Amino acid sequence: MKLSNYFPAFKGIIDSTLREGLQFRYADFSKSQSKQILTMLSAIGVDKAEVGNPVNREVSLLIRNLLEIENRPPLLAHIRNRVEDAAAAMESRVEGINIFCTVDEARIDRLGLTFDQYLRELEKIITLSKKANLEIRVSVENFFNSNLSLALRVYQLADRSDCDRIGIADTLGMALSWDVEKSVGLLKKNFRPDIEVHFHNDLGQAVSNALVALRAGASWVDTTLLGIGERSGITALSTLLVSLYVYGIIPDSKYRMQLLTEAENNLAGILGKDVPFNLLTNRSNGFSHKAGVHLHGLINFGPQSYELLPPKMIGNERHLVSGTMVSGKTTKREIEDFKKKNP
Repeated sequence: MKLSNYFPAFKGIIDSTLREGLQFRYADFSKSQSKQILTMLSAIGVDKAEVGNPVNREVSLLIRNLLEIENRPPLLAHIRNRVEDAAAAMESRVEGINIFCTVDEARIDRLGLTFDQYLRELEKIITLSKKANLEIRVSVENFFNSNLSLALRVYQLADRSDCDRIGIADTLGMALSWDVEKSVGLLKKNFRPDIEVHFHNDLGQAVSNALVALRAGASWVDTTLLGIGERSGITALSTLLVSLYVYGIIPDSKYRMQLLTEAENNLAGILGKDVPFNLLTNRSNGFSHKAGVHLHGLINFGPQSYELLPPKMIGNERHLVSGTMVSGKTTKREIEDFKKKNP
C-alpha cells in the first residue's frame, strides 16, 4: 500500500527516550546507559533527540556527556517557559530548545503572572534563543483539553517570532483521530512553522493518532524506544517506523530499521523488563505463528500471507508453533523445510 503522496509534510522523528522515557516508572538511566541509548538512536538514524531540562544540574552534566558522542542527532532541551531554563540550555550547548507552555490560567496565576505577562516571558526567551542560534519549538501542554483561543495566541507569537516548530501534546492520551485531524489541519492552515506532535498512549491511540496527524500536515513525531514514558507511554519508535514503511511513507533506507529489535531489547535489559509481547520487536512473539490456517498459508503461499514485512527487516526472527490444539496438521518436518527456504 503506497500512501506517500498523502503525507507530503513528513520530515522526521524526534526521539524522547532520554526525556519522556525517563518519566517511565522503572527508568533511571546512568550516564553510561544514557550514552548507550543515544548511540543506539544515532545508529537507527532518528533525526533529533530530546533531553531533559538543563536547569537541573544532573541533567546539565548528562548533556555534556552526550554531546561527546560523534555522529549523534541534534540535542533538544525540553524547558519550561522561564528565562532561567533557556539560559541553562544555552550554557549546556544543546542545539535546540523545546519550550512547553501551559494555557491553564490557574497555573499561570500561581506563577504570579497574567497571561499577557506569560506571553512576554515567552517572547523574551525566543529572542534570546534566536540570538544564540538555537532551534526553537513552542508547544502547548494538554492541547486537546485546553482553551483553544489562548493556545492560538501562543502559536501566533511563535509564528511571528519565526520559530522552527509548533507542537501539540495529547498529555492525557485521550485524543481521537477526528480531533487530531481537525486540530492539526487548523494549525497547518493558519501558521507557517512545522508542526510537531506528541501523543500519549493511555487509550492505545498513539501510533494511529501520529499517522492521522502526519496525514493532516504534521511534519515531526515524538517517539521513545518501547514507547516508554509517563503512565502508558507515548508513540513507540519501532511501531511508528514499521507503519511508515508499510504504508510507503518512507523507504527502508531512510532509517536503519534492522537495528530496532536490538535497540528495544537492549533498553528492556537496562530497565529490567521484558519487551511488551505485542511489540514487533519482542523476539519470542513479534513474528510467531500458531494457528493452523496461518501455518498452512505461510508454508504454501509464502510469509507475505500473514506478515507485514520480513522479520529480519527489523532484526527479528519468526517462530512457527506446531502440535497444539489450534495448529492443525502442519508437521515439524514441514516447518523445518520452510525455515531452510525462508531463513
